Amino acid sequence: MAKGEAARTAITAALVLACLTAAGVAQSRGQVQPTVLNSRQATRLLMSQVRPEYPAVAHTNYIQGPVQLEIFVGSDGHVGKAHVLRGNPLLAASALKAVYHWLYRPCMTPEGPVPFRTQVRVNFDLRINPNYRLPLSPERDLEERLKLPQAPDSAAAAPSPFVRLRVLVSDDGHALDSILVSGSSSLLESAQENVAKWRFVPARWGNLAVPWYLDVDVPAETVYPAQASAVAGKH
Repeated sequence: MAKGEAARTAITAALVLACLTAAGVAQSRGQVQPTVLNSRQATRLLMSQVRPEYPAVAHTNYIQGPVQLEIFVGSDGHVGKAHVLRGNPLLAASALKAVYHWLYRPCMTPEGPVPFRTQVRVNFDLRINPNYRLPLSPERDLEERLKLPQAPDSAAAAPSPFVRLRVLVSDDGHALDSILVSGSSSLLESAQENVAKWRFVPARWGNLAVPWYLDVDVPAETVYPAQASAVAGKH
């Protein structure tokens, strides 16, 4: 057997073992969750990777750095869900858009392919001459010139219980992603479902709408239009 073929065989065996082990751990804990792979294991399964577009506003304002994401990959190798762990909002929105087009080889076990989750790091590098003098605090300078996003008026009538979410608002006013800032984690999923239906006023940099973060209280129960009107009338 050639060295190259032997190496590929060894890598494949290692990946099968990693998928099998992780799946076995999840089953032993009674988890109904995807298998967890570390970034190195997941990278070996990566077949195609779309490079994110560098946002023009970020480039103009010297914004660069990493975006850390958690992604959930289906048994067919397609990214079904992605979540921002940290990163500048301009870059994070671009990274989210790109990773949904990544394709992985299925995570195989003897019972067949299984879904998995992992973390990925997407780097944005301006590739500027090292002798070029960059601003000392480009992100703060940018934020000072931004008009921040606004929640819809109905958000002020949010009933209890609610949780506070940090929402990544897209440049067209949709909730691209959200994380829990305060409140019960048991209410998170319901609150995220509700905030996904909201339409925000996006942040603006001059005349341009841009993605940005906004902390907002979100109800953790379904509110129908009649209920929202009744709640609003109490204020």
